[in-house]
Amino acid sequence: MAGELASYAGRAALVLGLGRFAGGLETVRFLRAEGADVLVSDVATRAALADSAAQAEGLGARLVFGPQEAHLLDDREVVFVNPAIPFDHPVLLAARERGIPITTEINVVLARSPAPIYGVTGTKGKSTTSSLLARMLEAAGHTVFLGGNIGAPLVARLDAMQPEDRVVLELSSFQLWWSRGVARSPHVTVVTNLLSDHLDRHGSQAHYAEAKRAALDYQHATDVAVLPADDAAVREAGWHSAGDARRVLYGPGGALDLEEDCVRGLDGSASLDGMALLGPHNRRNALAAAAAVLSEAPTAWGAVEKGARSTEPLPHRLQPIAEVDGVLYLDDSNATQPESTRAALRALDRPIVLLLGGKDKGTDPAALLADVRARAKAVVTMGSSAARLRAALADALPLHAAIDVESAVRIAAAEAAPGDIVLLSPGYSSLDQYTSFAERGDRFQQAVRSLIKTS
Repeated sequence: MAGELASYAGRAALVLGLGRFAGGLETVRFLRAEGADVLVSDVATRAALADSAAQAEGLGARLVFGPQEAHLLDDREVVFVNPAIPFDHPVLLAARERGIPITTEINVVLARSPAPIYGVTGTKGKSTTSSLLARMLEAAGHTVFLGGNIGAPLVARLDAMQPEDRVVLELSSFQLWWSRGVARSPHVTVVTNLLSDHLDRHGSQAHYAEAKRAALDYQHATDVAVLPADDAAVREAGWHSAGDARRVLYGPGGALDLEEDCVRGLDGSASLDGMALLGPHNRRNALAAAAAVLSEAPTAWGAVEKGARSTEPLPHRLQPIAEVDGVLYLDDSNATQPESTRAALRALDRPIVLLLGGKDKGTDPAALLADVRARAKAVVTMGSSAARLRAALADALPLHAAIDVESAVRIAAAEAAPGDIVLLSPGYSSLDQYTSFAERGDRFQQAVRSLIKTS
């Protein structure tokens, strides 16, 4: 993409989407530091983005709120798009027609980072694997910059990076779709899995898989692709032959595999005993992270152990919140897809009252429903998928309906007995009722704390 490796000094840039998180603001900070003329557009109101808007204007950007139309492109030379914005957004379609480059802050990091980039992608497990990988690399003696779809945006921290450092990027399908514009893949790409997800945005599984494959397509012979040996979907999507990187396979049939709580390879092993992350799926995430570390540092088994043990549960990912009257409350709001909820159910060995439901993203719930029938003690449904879920689970186990996560917590508390777990693991997106899975999880946590006050 034109200009991606050059300075943006004097360039007229449109930042499409300031957002409630830091990505848009850090993009503005980067562009203004380079000397770009920056126009920011967001569909939200100024009041809704008051703090970010004030900071962006303080940096010298101009802001426009409300409907986003093609006239925003007048006199603009490049568009920086928030990955949450649909691919077929009218402004992006108009930019393509006018030949105006479209890029993202991730593209700048991919193109300019002086430190090797470890990219983590897949459908589920990306955030946890990224965190494990960062802690393991730190244990190996590196300064690590963690960003992408997790942590702080890194585009404004490029000047702080040194060649001996390491950058870990969690990469979503939305971010990777736009990365084809710079034809760059990470030095080490870690793939966790390939499931069906985000079909409401991508339209088809093929489009979704093509987007994610950008993490592999532009790798060179000096790069590394860390792939699950036993994931048929990854192999069928052609990811084993994408790019030119050296392959490192993990899992059954790979160079590294799990033996109970140990990562084992031909040249050593690392114990995962004492790791704070719950469930076999998180041991699998640790295996993937270990494979990435060992691919570049074959003797770093001690760093794998130390890094795994120092990794704490991430917010909204099987995160213990509190034990109230003998009932443990777990926040797994990031489970926005059926397979994640299935993994959560398999990770727990106590009776479960499950909070289930949200916005359907077009995935098949059959396997999830089978696990719910087998493993849950009771279910509280919520969100736009609630009625369908109750119909599918009718007569299988006690069912309750809730209008929101707060009422779901109250209902679950009444249903649960000492020794049980109340698990928020919805299996569906939050976007029918909440701005994000994080908001849904935060409200769950607040509701649990209200129980503590009244118990």
